[in-house]
Amino acid sequence: MLRAYKYRLYPTARQCESFAQQFGNVRRVYNLALDMRCMLWKGAEQSVSRLVTQAQLVEWKEMYPYLALSNSQSLQYAVKQVDDAFTNCWKHGARHPMPKRKRDRQAFHNPQHCSVDWKRRTLSIPKCKDIPIVLHRPFYGSIKDVTVSMDPDGKYYASILVDTAISEKPCGQVEQSTTIGIDTGVKTFAVCSDGREFSAPHFAKSAEKRLKHYQRELRHKTKGSSGWKKVRHHIALIHAKTANRRLDYIHKVTHQLTHDSQVRTICIEDLNVKGMLSNHHLAYSIADASIGRFYSILEYKCRWEGINLVCIGRWAASSKTCSACGEVNRRLKLSDRQWTCMCCGTRHDRDYNASVNIKSFGLRMTLPGDNREVTPVDCPPVDDRQHAGLRSSDRSKQEKFRGVTDAPAL
Repeated sequence: MLRAYKYRLYPTARQCESFAQQFGNVRRVYNLALDMRCMLWKGAEQSVSRLVTQAQLVEWKEMYPYLALSNSQSLQYAVKQVDDAFTNCWKHGARHPMPKRKRDRQAFHNPQHCSVDWKRRTLSIPKCKDIPIVLHRPFYGSIKDVTVSMDPDGKYYASILVDTAISEKPCGQVEQSTTIGIDTGVKTFAVCSDGREFSAPHFAKSAEKRLKHYQRELRHKTKGSSGWKKVRHHIALIHAKTANRRLDYIHKVTHQLTHDSQVRTICIEDLNVKGMLSNHHLAYSIADASIGRFYSILEYKCRWEGINLVCIGRWAASSKTCSACGEVNRRLKLSDRQWTCMCCGTRHDRDYNASVNIKSFGLRMTLPGDNREVTPVDCPPVDDRQHAGLRSSDRSKQEKFRGVTDAPAL
């Protein structure tokens, strides 16, 4: 089974210069390949394959001699990234690929000839040898490839993909006694049907005060000056710390869920996270919770530990359905955190009731003899709160460009 291990690098000054050269060359090849494909499509609506684009590397190396300082396989991988980006755009509905910039996260790929010296604590890759590395945990297996990256805060990392001898655990049979349902949200990060709750830390909101302070300072600095670069570095550090704290919390929650001996099946919702982010009143909180990242990490950890992961449909009325009698409360609003069933009189907590329904819906889909589909329910608009009629100038310009106008008063 393939597993990736991420380690911190502490390169020397000369190695940093080599990394900067590699980052620039890979970025240059990526932008050249992207520009060539866009020009051919705009001119003659002609699509170009990856092999044809790779054949241009010889000509590009003659035009830009400094490209010869990089590993040729790293440059070929940059061409492959362009091809994958267009494939995701046309077949999977992703956004159109954009040129890479120097201020973004930088990375280059090394598919061969990489090694780790455990005694000297160094990493060796093509064009750069004996890079100091912090090996905080061991790995066992053969190295498939190494990706060296630099975050906007200036820290270097190596992501080592290892072909381990560890095999994925087989999934057992779905049983009602070892199944839980999980409802994710903004106020409470996750609520389980067995009563466990994981609070939402709101890491971005806790760092908002410091972030605003440095952003105000950045306005009064001259662009390109040493003071401007120092303030930008502080802002990058705050963003990096927030992202690391959020990822650490998600790993702890998923570890606790997947290493419970009493849980062999987990039921979740198929949430449309991209559509939820289009709600500008809740997008900040949803992005801060990082629900999509939580689902992706939970998915591969369940695969590692042999846990069944059942995903119910996104149109199932998990919050509006009474878990006691099955009655659907179509008038339930987003602001109603607790509600009483009009049919049986049961008092429900919104999130816990949703987790119990997610479990029952998942069992209904998986248990033999009970394969009934979940009936979707017509729901009113999600966000029913009153908002002030204030809009930023950028938002108004976007709506005017898209032809969106204010609805007439009734």
